[in-house]
Amino acid sequence: MRALNVFLSVLVSVVMALVVLELGLRVIGKGPPASLLEFDAHTGWRKRASAEVHRKGPEFDLTIRTNSLGLVDDEVAATKPAGTFRVLVLGDSFTQGFTVAREDLFVDLLERRWKAEGRAIEVINAGTEGWSTDQEIVWLQREGAQLAPDLVILAAYENDLYWNGQSRYIDRGSPKPRFRADGTLESDTLVDPGPRSWTERFAVTRLVGGFFPSAEARRHFAEHSLQPTGARGRVLKEFAVLFREQPDFLQASLEGTTGALFAFRRECERLGAKPVVLALPSHSSVDPAYAPKFADLALGGLPQAQWSADAGVELFLRLAGVTGLPTLDPRAALRAAQASRPQYFDVDWHLNPDGNRTLASFLHDELDARAILSPELAARTQAPPPPPAEPRGRDWTFIASLFGALWVVLSLIFVGTYPDEPKALAPLKVGAMLAAVFTIVLGGGALVALLPHAWSGWVAAAFVLFVLGFVAWKLGRRLATIVELLRCFALRGHWYLMPLLVVLLTIGSLLVVAASSPLIAPFIYTLF
Repeated sequence: MRALNVFLSVLVSVVMALVVLELGLRVIGKGPPASLLEFDAHTGWRKRASAEVHRKGPEFDLTIRTNSLGLVDDEVAATKPAGTFRVLVLGDSFTQGFTVAREDLFVDLLERRWKAEGRAIEVINAGTEGWSTDQEIVWLQREGAQLAPDLVILAAYENDLYWNGQSRYIDRGSPKPRFRADGTLESDTLVDPGPRSWTERFAVTRLVGGFFPSAEARRHFAEHSLQPTGARGRVLKEFAVLFREQPDFLQASLEGTTGALFAFRRECERLGAKPVVLALPSHSSVDPAYAPKFADLALGGLPQAQWSADAGVELFLRLAGVTGLPTLDPRAALRAAQASRPQYFDVDWHLNPDGNRTLASFLHDELDARAILSPELAARTQAPPPPPAEPRGRDWTFIASLFGALWVVLSLIFVGTYPDEPKALAPLKVGAMLAAVFTIVLGGGALVALLPHAWSGWVAAAFVLFVLGFVAWKLGRRLATIVELLRCFALRGHWYLMPLLVVLLTIGSLLVVAASSPLIAPFIYTLF
């Protein structure tokens, strides 16, 4: 019986620790990512219809909603309104708006400016995260064609090139379509890989999986990565398009991309729509100062002499030219704008709100200059380009209000709890403590943000471990008393009281340390 009690006590304690860790990881944004996607037998995956997810990162905070067609757009009429010119934009996460809200997305910015100019132009956003060119063309053939577009813009990114030559994606080996070099599909129906593993539904198991990936994850990574000469580790093959000496396996990618572009041109001819290929450049292509950081994060520190940030864009433009498709190259516009304001997120690799504004203005001007829009669609009035995006930062009004409210409430509590203390000192003591706590939270976060992204998580974890280690040191011999108390409860069969006991002991220990050390107290209150 004693062994059973001990087992149950340990089990309850472990479960409680895992629950606390799970909640903590979710609070700091390390929980399982929200997904819009579901399996599709023709494209491999697609966005769920009438769905909503919230995404938050160090540089963005947005809610993504889809309409009844599974598009990140307003509801679209099945029948094109008379006198309306429809522009359909195909693409991946850049087009969908993976890290940018619709009010800052180039697709919506372009449509709003055209409408402000009195043009009867409707822009439909068909971008889907993770798609490559072949998936976008399959969707156009099967569903996009029913929208009767007059102009189809294919927004292509450099990693499309590699995945256009693959029949399975790196994530779980999910199936995807692939075109032959002549523009015909290899397979018309894909097999559902089934639901995701239960380990992907919890933050704790995802954290463990990051350090100890499953055999399947290791196999998929090995299949889609290589060890280049001069790199300190394996590099994803999708970046091989940037190498100055391209590997032989990219031949399949070139054939798949060429076939997808042929299929794109033929489908547009069948629909009577004008096709355009928009070659989206990477952050490194627009901002050379970012290239060393990209090489360190994604290319294993590969020397600059062995790769070119423009290689992917140049290759896409060349293949589009071979297939007879008109192209748009926004690099010059983005580079000019980069001189005054960053066009890309720093941690994330997508265009930021300012980059989307630059791209929308580029498309607006270039489509007119190239006479891709018919003369009857000329602007009836002039509308200015969208203004620069408002800088995203802390809400100082809310922070000041929170500080003030806590100052007043805690000062009153202090006066009521310690009536013998001089009342005039209460606001000063409470204010000093709150100032220390707010400085740790805000200043610490700012300092961590200045660190390389790969280090920030480790530094934050090291800080928490340091504070907890100091707590253990300050408790000293009290730790033995705590352990003895826990052991007593376990042996007496009071395992059901373990959660309450652990919580009380944890809070009490921290408060004891806070009271005994004024230097460490602000850090402990920050943990609370």
